[in-house]
Amino acid sequence: MFALLGLGSWYLYPKQNTTPDTPLHFQDVSESSGALNNHSMVKLSPKFENIMPWLASVGASVAAEDFDNDGLIDFYVTNAGRDVPNRLFRQSGNGTFKDVAPSAGVTNDNREGASMDAIFFDYDNDGDQDLYVVKWGENNTFFENNGDGTFQDITQQAGVGYWGYANGVIAFDYDRDGLLDLFIANYFAEKVDDPITGQPVRNNLWAPASTRIMHTTFTHATNGGANVLYKNRGDGTFEEVTQQAGLGHTGWSLDAGTGDLNNDGWPDLYVANDFGADELYFNTGASETPPRFRLVIDKDGHPGIGHDWWKGMNVDMGDIDRNGRLDIYVTNILARRYKTDEGNMLWLNYSDPAKTGGSRFSNISREAGTHDGGWGWGGKFADFNNDGWLDIFAVNGFVTGPDPNNTYWYQLQEMVTQTKNNAADVADWPEMGNRDLSGYEPSRLFVQVPPTDGSDANRRSRQVGGLANAVTPNSNVDITNSAPRFVEMAEAAGITDLYNGRGIALADYDNDGDIDLYIANQGAASSLYQNNLLVGGQTVDQKAHWIGFALVGNPDQPREVGDRRLVSSRDAVGTRVELWINGMPQIAEMNYFNGFASQSDKRVRLGLGPAEAVDRLVITWPSGRSETIQGADIPINQYHTFVEGLSTMASKEVRP
Repeated sequence: MFALLGLGSWYLYPKQNTTPDTPLHFQDVSESSGALNNHSMVKLSPKFENIMPWLASVGASVAAEDFDNDGLIDFYVTNAGRDVPNRLFRQSGNGTFKDVAPSAGVTNDNREGASMDAIFFDYDNDGDQDLYVVKWGENNTFFENNGDGTFQDITQQAGVGYWGYANGVIAFDYDRDGLLDLFIANYFAEKVDDPITGQPVRNNLWAPASTRIMHTTFTHATNGGANVLYKNRGDGTFEEVTQQAGLGHTGWSLDAGTGDLNNDGWPDLYVANDFGADELYFNTGASETPPRFRLVIDKDGHPGIGHDWWKGMNVDMGDIDRNGRLDIYVTNILARRYKTDEGNMLWLNYSDPAKTGGSRFSNISREAGTHDGGWGWGGKFADFNNDGWLDIFAVNGFVTGPDPNNTYWYQLQEMVTQTKNNAADVADWPEMGNRDLSGYEPSRLFVQVPPTDGSDANRRSRQVGGLANAVTPNSNVDITNSAPRFVEMAEAAGITDLYNGRGIALADYDNDGDIDLYIANQGAASSLYQNNLLVGGQTVDQKAHWIGFALVGNPDQPREVGDRRLVSSRDAVGTRVELWINGMPQIAEMNYFNGFASQSDKRVRLGLGPAEAVDRLVITWPSGRSETIQGADIPINQYHTFVEGLSTMASKEVRP
């Protein structure tokens, strides 16, 4: 989130001379649809006034979910200002929305702190979506869905009212018991030393005991908040198991993402940290009970999967090269005139038995053309043009001042030099005033250029056997030369706003088969970009076919594996989908909580390109049950619902 200062060379990359041939056009309908929220920013103690724009730079988030089970996507949007309510935009069925937060009982008015992120998840497997809101300086709040359009606060009895400075939260079933657990990514420390007594006291940013609240170093700070793992007990309560699970780090965490990175069936965890290395944890469930998380340590003794730039802000996972393994996109910072030695990271994932967890990662973001994301925040994988290859949408911008040439970069550089990289005391920071710091940044829409049989032959060869065997690439294959390639085309696609974007919810809110975008902008109006690739569910371009799946796990059908009992949650989080088209596979995993300050549409949606049929679909549930449905039973250009173990497809094959 916050920069390690220092000037770098301004790298210039040649533009791609190949562009995708499927047109993309987005239209901002936030105001006309009624889903517009003017984000209210947090205001902290006057003791921090010199850098208030910096400290108040987060708090805009969005969660997409059908909370009332009417088949239409709704949006929950947070505000951070004191006594300013959050919004629950319920879709009315004609493409318009109405804020029903007051009647639903989820305004969550920020009476003591500031809302930062929120997710819907079915914690009790009863078929409706409950709501969890994380905050700065106030207990997190848990609302149970009553099933009638209203919610009730069950925070205290559930035991999840953590007090601290959370920036992100995800739900996942780390132990595969059919109950969704919570991981909370925290930022500022919960306590600071009182300068008078020297004793630790609560860190209240509205009434501070000390101004020493910031990071002790820009690169290896460990004085942030403690991350938290809540295990769902299944009786309406949660147990805090952070230390037992191996997740007791106190870095400055901004986001976390989950996915089965090494294809062993167990969800792994990537934590994006500010002012220090990101953390990759492999789940040990394949080898021990109960499962824990094992931190990956690089050759220099640092946590992480390779060299990163200490300002991780977003985590998403998806298989961009279709080799059967989830890749990782982490946003960072890049400012062309001031800081160009960093940037967003795109980690390609390959099998390597010699590495921890059996996976090897290579950051190919520069070669792929996804490196320059500005001062990055939310970033999401999606196939926006339905050509069968994942694209990336990323938002950015930090603090927008009235004059972009009146920048804070110079003062920041001087401060870092003078304090010798120790910026813990806010009193040491120069006055920010109304200076700009990487504002006026356009969003980035990186559209993947499909591989060709010529220049990308190596890339295609890596796909052979990838899903079944996860073959390690031959040592003489140059990964960077055969890497996926992307073209940036946000402006060409109609995404032209210059707001400071934060959370991104991907959602086909109009159910027409293409992916729309809800963007929570910091201190500005939200954006709802409608994707006009398809009209009324019909392809405008015959190269834009698609198929979608709503997956429902069956907690009543556990599987006994040795001495273990594996179960799927009703939300089916972690389910792996494998779709075969013309002999080539695509995979997708249900981890829709990934992404900074956001939750996306839980339906799995895959682009087919010009293909007019699929070969087969393989669904592997968290219980380990695998179901195969032949393509003749799955019409394209529509959504299908599959319930674990209860599908009626005649050609379905079930492996218990």
